[in-house]
Amino acid sequence: MADRQSLLTWWKNGKADKPLKWAAIMLGAGIALMALSDLTGPEQPPEKEESKPAAVNTEADWKKSYETELTDVLNKIEGVSDVSVVVNLASSERKVYEKNIVSSDGESESTRDEQIALVRDGDVESPVMIETRRPDIQGVLIVAGGTERAQVKKRVVEAVTRVLGVPVHRVAVMPGKSGGKN
Repeated sequence: MADRQSLLTWWKNGKADKPLKWAAIMLGAGIALMALSDLTGPEQPPEKEESKPAAVNTEADWKKSYETELTDVLNKIEGVSDVSVVVNLASSERKVYEKNIVSSDGESESTRDEQIALVRDGDVESPVMIETRRPDIQGVLIVAGGTERAQVKKRVVEAVTRVLGVPVHRVAVMPGKSGGKN
């Protein structure tokens, strides 16, 4: 008790340095905040999002995304009008997971053991995903006005092959119907 009284008189008489007083005040405030946070209970971990609304994650979403993007871009090419795009996908998106690889070389044989790397989050183990690969594109059909001219058709094919990274033989460009003619 005597020590406490002498500490209080030392504090009140101004014998403590100002920086020391501020440090003590900040330390006390920090301890108070930590004590209050413990009173509110354990913090619930945020729920993992299964799917992101803006993300493209189904085959139909990928197809629609490709078609919309291509239609917008191709309509901006000089001489091209009324663009319709159809994209055929060869596969769906693929998720690539990290692997733990253990290999050993013996005198007569060598072994290689691969297992998917897992990360533990509490009681739940989940695989470590490295990347998500876009689906492979089987073919693209573009129907557009103005593509009956060879130069315009060439520009359309070049744009599609560069945007999607598909070879030329997977892109078909057909001229669209003219305004009022049948």
